Amino acid sequence: MLHAYEEFEYVNNSPDELSFIYIHLWPNAYADNKSAMAKQHYRDGNKIMEDLPEIDKGFIDSLDFKVNGNKVQFLYNLSHKDIGKLILKSPLKPGEKIIVSTPFRVKIPSGDISRLGHVGESFQITQWYPKPAVYDKEGWHQMPYLTQGEFYSEFGSFDVSITLPENYVVGATGDLQTQSEIKFLNKKVEATETKIKNGDFVRKKFSNNFPESSSKMKTIRYTQARVHDFGWFADKRYEVLKGEVELPHSKRKVTTWAMFTENQADLWKNSIEYLNDATYWYSKWNGDYPYNQVTAVDGTISAGGGMEYPNVTVIGSSGSAIGLETVIVHEVGHNWFYGILGSNERVHPWMDEGINTANEIRYMETKYPNNAHFSDNFGGFANVIHLGGISHHCGNNMTYQVTAGNGKDQPIELHSNEYTPLNYGAIVYAKTGLSFSYLRDYLGEKLYDKCMSNYFENWKFKHPQPADIRAVFEKETGKDLSWFFDDLVNTTKQIDYKIWSVKKNNFGSRTANLVNKGKIVTPVRVDAFVKGELVETVWTSGDKFEDIEAVFKTKDIDKVVIDSDKKMPESNRSNNTWEKSRILNKIEPINFEFLFGDNDREKNTIWWTPMIGANVYDNFMLGAVFHNISVPKNKFEFMLAPMYSFGGNRLSGLADAHFNFVPNKGIKRAELGVKWQSFMQEPNGISSAYYSTKPYLYMEIGNRGSRKNYKQHVELQGVFNQTYGEQSNYNGLQNAGGIVDYHFELKKRIYKLEADYRIDYLRENGLYENSNTSITLKNTFIYKVKKEKKIEVRLFAGINLYQKDNNNHLHLIGHDYEHPTYEKYNFNLGGQSGTQDYFYEQMMFGRNETQGVYGQQRIENQGGFKTISGFGNSTMMVSGNLYAELPYIPLLGVFADYGVFDNGNKLITAADLGLGIRLGDGLFSIYAPILETDNIKNSLNGVDYIHKIRFSINIKAYNYRKILSLF
Repeated sequence: MLHAYEEFEYVNNSPDELSFIYIHLWPNAYADNKSAMAKQHYRDGNKIMEDLPEIDKGFIDSLDFKVNGNKVQFLYNLSHKDIGKLILKSPLKPGEKIIVSTPFRVKIPSGDISRLGHVGESFQITQWYPKPAVYDKEGWHQMPYLTQGEFYSEFGSFDVSITLPENYVVGATGDLQTQSEIKFLNKKVEATETKIKNGDFVRKKFSNNFPESSSKMKTIRYTQARVHDFGWFADKRYEVLKGEVELPHSKRKVTTWAMFTENQADLWKNSIEYLNDATYWYSKWNGDYPYNQVTAVDGTISAGGGMEYPNVTVIGSSGSAIGLETVIVHEVGHNWFYGILGSNERVHPWMDEGINTANEIRYMETKYPNNAHFSDNFGGFANVIHLGGISHHCGNNMTYQVTAGNGKDQPIELHSNEYTPLNYGAIVYAKTGLSFSYLRDYLGEKLYDKCMSNYFENWKFKHPQPADIRAVFEKETGKDLSWFFDDLVNTTKQIDYKIWSVKKNNFGSRTANLVNKGKIVTPVRVDAFVKGELVETVWTSGDKFEDIEAVFKTKDIDKVVIDSDKKMPESNRSNNTWEKSRILNKIEPINFEFLFGDNDREKNTIWWTPMIGANVYDNFMLGAVFHNISVPKNKFEFMLAPMYSFGGNRLSGLADAHFNFVPNKGIKRAELGVKWQSFMQEPNGISSAYYSTKPYLYMEIGNRGSRKNYKQHVELQGVFNQTYGEQSNYNGLQNAGGIVDYHFELKKRIYKLEADYRIDYLRENGLYENSNTSITLKNTFIYKVKKEKKIEVRLFAGINLYQKDNNNHLHLIGHDYEHPTYEKYNFNLGGQSGTQDYFYEQMMFGRNETQGVYGQQRIENQGGFKTISGFGNSTMMVSGNLYAELPYIPLLGVFADYGVFDNGNKLITAADLGLGIRLGDGLFSIYAPILETDNIKNSLNGVDYIHKIRFSINIKAYNYRKILSLF
């Protein structure tokens, strides 16, 4: 418990009269699972607050607000109890001020939840006091506490006194005013420096146990003007280091402090260097640090690698010294892009995190020009997976490209709560950081630094908006930067420039002709090389999509590269290089490497890995996977998985080749390609091989923008199946057809709704024709008894639109009783068998087996019954399925199915009940019946119980990404 009292002077600097003041009470976000933070946690897959013990919860109470000494009304927000409203007895006029005071008490929550909390007896006291919301030209900015999405607070002057046991070490916002505490810290510094000198932190094995708290208390005091927050951190185990840095412009001296536990002391021993360098370079590039001290403390927090507060930052566990330095530099940098420039982080997070990342990237490039920091995060494994030698900058580039290449990116300018967790890193941090690095490259460092320093000087201790930084840059540069602030920042339009040709000019120089394959027109840098050395750089005007020229003056150029330093946040770099020595100047040499790795624009890498497989007819299969699936992805992707079939004495396997598209509107991502597979089978006991070729178009529907809790896709697929075998009557094209499939998914807090509509057509052997249509609805509910469990409710309805048999008899949504329909094309209560999988969509161990263990595999589709029986084959069917995971028993669930189908002259009903086990979210399932209606029982007459147990493997044969993951 933290017991406190606060008093603040509130000045109305606006031109408006204020009748109330919004107050943030952010510790109340930790009170229960109904707060905005708890809901955000759950939405993003973190369920820590669902059944949080009382001891781990947090809150703020004991409030008694007074204005100028008089008690006033205070109202809690009905939707967010971490927001309150202070009702003034008389309006506060422009220029007037009041004194607001209240006692308060904070229950400090577990540090595993978010930023405020304790881990044992180590305390991170942040966002802990009643704080007035910002009132600016847009009005009030009252907001609930969130973990993703930071803060917007008013500037003020702080005078804070803290009373706690004497042996605690404290790092805090502000200048320490208590002389006895300054002496205490200086003695700690001497002791820590001695340990480092003696090598204690290298040799000694440390304990994280807390010493006993001192029975004697101390009160320490901090003061600080011109900050918009106050945070402090306390730990009895802290080692302490102290340093000093001279600022580059004013030459003023700033004190630096590092406080850390012995657990990672070997990494923290050089932390003063990191603090000094960060303070120096951020000051040089943006403007001198205006405060007297910078502190970094070691602390275990759940809100990421680090979290910033004015003058002080808390750093989480680090795996390496360079990792620690990177986090310290980033968090210290927030003193500029959070502390001094107080932009609205909740609404415009890129103005804080993104611009700060640009400075972080620049720091790493300046201090470590040949760094491989991204690869260092993988340790020795980086070279195994071919991700060695990747710099900090290129790591951010890769992060963005992976997201953009999969059509998952969102705009830079977006409310923080609208981002997926992936995009909060890939877009807010990485893409924004890359974009400003790109702008710096385009403008040149001198002009760019002038813009940033003027932005800093004009807007420090204020609340700049996006329009304000744009105005500074356009004024200082004299350039129209609409391409940057309108397109690159505000949209998901992607950059993709391609070298079309490089032609020789008179006198031996060359001209590079470029085509803009992207959706945004930007300046583009083109670099010329001679014998591996950069000799000339040309920036194009960037005002068109085609006929873009870069004219070089240098003779004997042998290589041209678009943006060779990879400063531009480009979605595709595989078309950026022309090289004279290549047979085909724009085609990179083919390179074979093991497993997978990064997409090197200088090579056409084909990755390979061994692969094994087995089924009844091929027996054991041994082969390899060859693919170009890399990070980031290629525009053209392929996978070829040939395997030698020991049972068929032939090659079996899978293949896929497709082009990736990321349209700007209406479609998030699309694939246009063809899938192919071939395996052995034995229809009617005759051994043969099938070859299935499937051209397809897959489209994820929607716009890449604000976050939505639903998604949808459409797949159009053609099918051409051939069969060859020595004794087969149908060698050649067996059937041809097509599928249209629409899928919708809506995910909420306690359920996930899925809907799938499908229509297909097939013509077999030139004799039979068939068309089916169906709709499947599935709702998965979440309930909790100790652990989270699922209840799945499924509804299916299918009807045969028409069939034409080999005698040209036509069946139109009904029945010709004289000429029965072809059962292979009908719907089945128990889902399709391998023989009924006429499009060869699923992986089957024994495709044509009806007896034995392989006959017990069925596809979990159509009627959805969990039986192996073929009973219930019909042209019209409606079914309902229930599967509920049982409480207290891991993996085990209960199923129940009910269905109605038309057998030609009357409706038949059937039902079953039993137990099941599902693994991998239904990837593999086993079902054991307990009760079945007589018609199902009779259809299995003579089958012993063990062979009634059914299993399903839900892997579509053409989903090679899932197949590859198994190997």
